[in-house]
Amino acid sequence: MGHLWLIGMMGTGKTTVGALVAQKLGLPFVDLDTEVMVATGKTIHDLFAEGEAVFRVAETEVLAMAASGTPAVISTGGGAVLAQKNLNTMKDTGTTVLLTASVDTIVERIGHDENRPLAQSNEALTAIADLRMATYLAASDHAVDTEGKATESVVEEVLACVAM
Repeated sequence: MGHLWLIGMMGTGKTTVGALVAQKLGLPFVDLDTEVMVATGKTIHDLFAEGEAVFRVAETEVLAMAASGTPAVISTGGGAVLAQKNLNTMKDTGTTVLLTASVDTIVERIGHDENRPLAQSNEALTAIADLRMATYLAASDHAVDTEGKATESVVEEVLACVAM
């Protein structure tokens, strides 16, 4: 099967759903943002304070390490697919499933969390979503809308994507 890469905007459920999907599949779960913090010894907020490029370099390194490991369910950061190198790695090593939700739902789920440097306003989130959607769609093998759905329902939809 290879890896199952969960992609999409922050707040779409990648971490929550990913952990449950991994459990059901009997695979390890990897949250790339957590792994970036472990690898760098810094928070995402601190890395972004040094510049988004600093974070993206660390993200790419951690993504490559995850890709070289045993099959896992991997939750990516929202911007991971923006680097062609990352996208190629994901495509070469597994299946990508895009999780989606409206900006209003994302705001409901995460608020304007200071630990999410790109989520400081509805306008900022809308602009990011608009800029990234075409890339997300092109990068995904499957898409699951999480809007208004119970977590277990989304988990079942993601599992159906990998059973195809």
